[in-house]
Amino acid sequence: MSDDDVRTRADERRRLLAELELERNQLIRNVETCRIRDIERPFIGEWSVKDIVGHVASWEAEVVTAIRELREGRRPELYDFNRARLDAWNREHVERKRSLDFFSVLEQLRTGRQRLLDELAHISDEDLADEGSRYRKLVAAVIDHDREHWHAIAARLAGMDGARRTGAQSIIEEATS
Repeated sequence: MSDDDVRTRADERRRLLAELELERNQLIRNVETCRIRDIERPFIGEWSVKDIVGHVASWEAEVVTAIRELREGRRPELYDFNRARLDAWNREHVERKRSLDFFSVLEQLRTGRQRLLDELAHISDEDLADEGSRYRKLVAAVIDHDREHWHAIAARLAGMDGARRTGAQSIIEEATS
């Protein structure tokens, strides 16, 4: 592998990690812009701001598990997720977090991101940055998921009915395509 290839992969890794940070920061900023009353009551559809934060945290935890399984040479269970159960899975995971206070759910979001970054630290630049890499697809799915939800929150804050689609319909769809 040439020095240029090594630099290109390292640059792509930095770009992916910067994009992860950018989209998460935007999500957090939009969450912090919401009114206190929107934290616990329906804000977008039936979901409150807390529900959205919990949902994003739950899916990120699934991606962290998938990355760990890949690193261990196993096929991630996420790849075999029954897409017909997606809505039910989302509802179940949102319900699990409803009894928690908002700041606990927000902390799950923050610590989940650190776990993701810790897992990614074990992945080589080549494995993360190469086009078509399973790790790259998982990271792209997280980026798009954050973007999808911060766009939806921004649209709601602006009084718009919805946000434009920014990527695949789900983490599952994007990670396994």
